[in-house]
Amino acid sequence: MRAITIGRDESCDIIINNERVSRFHASIIPEGNRYIYRDSSSNGTVINGTMIRNSDKYIQYGDQVLLAGNISLPWNRIQSTEPTRYNGGGANDYERSYYPSAEGGYNGGGYGGVEYKTGTGLIVFGYILSIVGSLIAIILAIILISGKQTTFDGKRISKYKPSSKINGWVIIGLTILCSFVWLAVFLSL
Repeated sequence: MRAITIGRDESCDIIINNERVSRFHASIIPEGNRYIYRDSSSNGTVINGTMIRNSDKYIQYGDQVLLAGNISLPWNRIQSTEPTRYNGGGANDYERSYYPSAEGGYNGGGYGGVEYKTGTGLIVFGYILSIVGSLIAIILAIILISGKQTTFDGKRISKYKPSSKINGWVIIGLTILCSFVWLAVFLSL
């Protein structure tokens, strides 16, 4: 069996229409019961948790191979004797759910017997909780910093000890720092 090419280009054996996939992303060269995976992309490939870029690595059926870090290798097409072309349009008789959509997600189906879920509810709840949690933390910190009480003689003084006010500033600093970390994580996805 000859080498199988994967990428966005029309000349590839397996075409994956996704902007993160390079025109000629990789080739797979059969070698006995295993394959040589040759990455030639700018976004790399994650193989069993290890990123490779412009290099070769031995793989075997069942290894987790993620093109551009998030698009699963269609093993069912690699194992067939004839290389297949998938252009994202459902023009062939293969199940569309096995292939990533143009957005890089899965079309509600599964891959290799495993059904993928979007996790939309968890994602939305996580974002809401992080925003609400941050707002609650800031409100509590402001209360600690600026909380006042009135003495018997009518003076307005701090309600909390100086150490509590310092903790309020630390809470604000941590909230801002965590917000930047979450923003960086979100932008890297």
